[in-house]
Amino acid sequence: MRTRFRNVALTALALLAGSCSENSITGPESGGTVRAPSLVVAAALPPVRISEFHYDNVGTDTGEAIEISGPKGTDITGWKLYLYNGSGGVTYGSLTTFAGTIPATCGERGVVVTNFASNGIQNGPPDGIALVNAAGTVIEFISYEGSFAATNGPAAGMTSTDIGVQEVGTETATPVTSLKRDGLGVWTGPSANNFGACNDDNEPPPAAVVDTVVVTPATASIVQGTTQAFTATAYDASDVSIPGTIFTWTSTDETVATVSANGVATAQQPGTALIIAAAPNGKADTSSLQVTPPPSLPATLFSEIHYDNFGTDAGEKIEIEGAAGVSVAGWSIVLYNGNGGLAYTTTPLTGTFPSLCDGRGVLVFSYPQDGIQNGSPDGFALVNADNQVIEFLSYEGTFAATDGPAAGMQSTDIGVSEVSAPVGQSLQRNNSGVWEAPAAHSFSACYGMEPPPASSTIGFSGREAGEPPLPVGFEDQLFGTLRNPSGVVVPTTFTWASETPAIASIDQDGVFRALAAGTAVFRATAADGTTDTYSLPTRVGVASTTAMYEGNAEFGEPTDADASDDYVVRRTQYTSSYNQFKGTPNWVSYNIDATHFGPEDRCDCFTFDPELPASFPSYTTADYTGAGAIAGYGIDRGHLARSFDRTSGSLDNATTFYFTNIIPQAADNNQGPWAAFENYLGNLARNDNKEIYVIAGATGNKGTVKNEGLIVIPDSTWKVAVILPRDQGTESIDDYTDVEVIAVIMPNAPGIRNVAWETYKRTVDAVEAYSGYDVLALLRDDIEIAVESGTRPPVAALDGPYSSLEGSSVSMSAALSADADGDLLTYSWSFGDGNTGSGVTTSNTYVQDGSYAVRLIVTDIRGLADTVFTTATVANVTPVVGAFSGATLLPGETYSASGSFTDPGADSWSATVDYGDGTGTTPLALNGTSFTLSHVYNTAGTFTVTVSVSDDDATGIGTVTVTVLTPVEAIEIVIGLVAQLETDGKLNHGHANSLTKMLEAAASAIEHGNMNAALGSLGAFLNELDAMVRSSRLSEADAAPLRLLVNRVIESIS
Repeated sequence: MRTRFRNVALTALALLAGSCSENSITGPESGGTVRAPSLVVAAALPPVRISEFHYDNVGTDTGEAIEISGPKGTDITGWKLYLYNGSGGVTYGSLTTFAGTIPATCGERGVVVTNFASNGIQNGPPDGIALVNAAGTVIEFISYEGSFAATNGPAAGMTSTDIGVQEVGTETATPVTSLKRDGLGVWTGPSANNFGACNDDNEPPPAAVVDTVVVTPATASIVQGTTQAFTATAYDASDVSIPGTIFTWTSTDETVATVSANGVATAQQPGTALIIAAAPNGKADTSSLQVTPPPSLPATLFSEIHYDNFGTDAGEKIEIEGAAGVSVAGWSIVLYNGNGGLAYTTTPLTGTFPSLCDGRGVLVFSYPQDGIQNGSPDGFALVNADNQVIEFLSYEGTFAATDGPAAGMQSTDIGVSEVSAPVGQSLQRNNSGVWEAPAAHSFSACYGMEPPPASSTIGFSGREAGEPPLPVGFEDQLFGTLRNPSGVVVPTTFTWASETPAIASIDQDGVFRALAAGTAVFRATAADGTTDTYSLPTRVGVASTTAMYEGNAEFGEPTDADASDDYVVRRTQYTSSYNQFKGTPNWVSYNIDATHFGPEDRCDCFTFDPELPASFPSYTTADYTGAGAIAGYGIDRGHLARSFDRTSGSLDNATTFYFTNIIPQAADNNQGPWAAFENYLGNLARNDNKEIYVIAGATGNKGTVKNEGLIVIPDSTWKVAVILPRDQGTESIDDYTDVEVIAVIMPNAPGIRNVAWETYKRTVDAVEAYSGYDVLALLRDDIEIAVESGTRPPVAALDGPYSSLEGSSVSMSAALSADADGDLLTYSWSFGDGNTGSGVTTSNTYVQDGSYAVRLIVTDIRGLADTVFTTATVANVTPVVGAFSGATLLPGETYSASGSFTDPGADSWSATVDYGDGTGTTPLALNGTSFTLSHVYNTAGTFTVTVSVSDDDATGIGTVTVTVLTPVEAIEIVIGLVAQLETDGKLNHGHANSLTKMLEAAASAIEHGNMNAALGSLGAFLNELDAMVRSSRLSEADAAPLRLLVNRVIESIS
């Protein structure tokens, strides 16, 4: 319920007179609103206002500026611009204070521009700007990229007004753009800036008249010492809000509550006060504020904290307060991360409260540098010995815990924070239970008391409580730093002791070993007697249940000529060859795929491998400490199998910290190209579904760590990575193109941090020659040669396929073959018929038709080979029967002839003969490629003799003509011969006529079937012929043909 006032004067009168009129402020009324005569008040836009600004552009922000505008001649001396960070609502950056008057830039108005350094104005989202007049009143509180509530400065408790437009970082840098406001109060942009010129001098709308004022909340109740923000809104007669109205805030009882010019009330003591907001025309409203006593506090509680300061956080502490004589043994302080609500550090408490103030005392617990997170928000819980949460507080906001003893609880924001406070300050809880803004710390003293004289302190480093608990069986190292009361480091030595010997041991180098799960407490005592304790969690390492290790030595365990310095340790996560004479691994072989990655954090637990024989010289992580200082360059404990590649289980990660996997590695190598190559391979496994097999090692000797003769610093590091598709191994590789292999040799030296890892690519052969190890022995030999040499096999090519006839020579060429490495090549041919050849060109004669597979193998000087096949198609050649003789016969005579055939093939042949006289086709015997013909013709006529020779595919034919004459035809031939002799003058007419008469008589007798008469005439012819020869009337040479033919006729008709 509230009462609205006519004007401030009436309010004052009511206060003085204590009257009970309708406008008095003796308390809220239950009646309606009392309206006063309408008065004109300030316009919605304040006369002096922010009119333009630029805060973001592409690349580095430049030309950042804020422009204000106002009536010309307005004195703005003492006015200020505050920049506000939307994350936490606090001011930041440089404060702008104005001096002088506004110039006449454009008629009756003018502008003033304030320029800022590069990146001087934050980019949101959101951030804001407050314009404050010389009296400290906030004239405007605007923001961009959202709105927020200010938590400090002049706008504390106010909520910003989002201007509704923004710059997104892609705007031009030359010229810069800006956001501008016109005379109607509308913001536009980004667009080209016009800083120094008016953009809001257009005529504003008529000024609104405040008719009513509403303050929210209408009522409130707060605890003494806390604050409550009120908001006032002015409305015109149409109940339309009037933005920009400036209110005057007052409290009716400032002993109960005061109120700031921005409406933020502060509770002073229990009671009730009315908070009044009045517009310039006197219209006002009230809210009733009830202030209650602070709640009763727990007997033991948090009383002071320091978590943030300028620069590196130092001296971080938490103080608790409790009754004198009460022990906190078994209690703990649990630190919580507000992002996710997870506990990140648990500190076991020890000690008893001393009596410092009225039977109470405090205990202080120190944290290492940056040991307490800076928000926002983060929290801290006080937990008693029964694991009950006594308090769960937070700073820079609230959140719900999701694990640990406070799981499910909502934190209570202490309401104040350290935003890079000066060193030496803290947040303290007063006797009313209210936390106060940063002030000089009073650790070890009750609130309001002078802290005890400062003493020396011990700071701990090496391992923070927020790191993963140390797995049982593994080690790390703590370091102490002694500082005097002025914070100056004092050189000293420390004596170390474990106050929880069943959980962890520690040696005098500060190297501690986890023995059981729990919280280990270590005590460091400096030479001057200053002592302090430090607590760290331990746990039992758990092996991954999701990682699938395909085979750490998938391609064989590397071997060299001397096995005496190779002690091989085989574990699930990797296989290592340890050199007891160097104190480092020779090589480590391991597999990487996507299942090996998980949420596990780095163990940071370098430990001598318990799998090594007890006779081997052992050492601890302390033997590496200080190595860089002596070497003159940074030396890391460098992993051969990367720790990040084993993050699916705490034990998996821890095993990578055994010294069987660690070498003294130059920091510029380990954190430079070596790390870049590790990232490259890891990303292939995580993101590209690859299976990676890695063999990494170190070779050479450039001295030992700290010159102690125990751990050899190698000259170089090397690595061979075999890259395959996910879940594939040696069985999947049938060709060198099935696999990618990358090998590197990197100098183990300073100065290479920024060198690209690709610079150090080498062949596997080079790695093997340098290290002496055969690293990919299980690859098939030809593939191994290719991938290890970094060369490629030749590409075999020939000019086939070929076609020819059987028996013909086929020329072949491999001139199209090539070798990318320019190697000398040899050529091996197989023709498919049992014959072989060599040389870049060759030939072969196929003696049989068919299709033959021709194979060419091309081999380079390393034995790498390529094979190509083609075909030779050989066509059949038909046998060719050679010419053979025919004959002219008489019936009863035998035809005889011989012949042969040719065939370039090596076929099997068969032959037939048909003599053409109707006796049919009969087989013909062959003698190789020769044959003999013999046949008796009994009748006269002309006959075709056909000889056929066949191979397996075709038949060749040869023919001749045999003529069989009748006896009469033969006699007529003899008569013709006689006549020719007469014509030639070799026989006179009488003798020729005599012979012819005898022949004609024989022919006539034959025609009449009188063979005896014919024989007689023919016999007489022969006698006469012989007589002529004897008497030299005819030569024997001329008579012989006549005699032969007549005898054949006689034989035929006999």
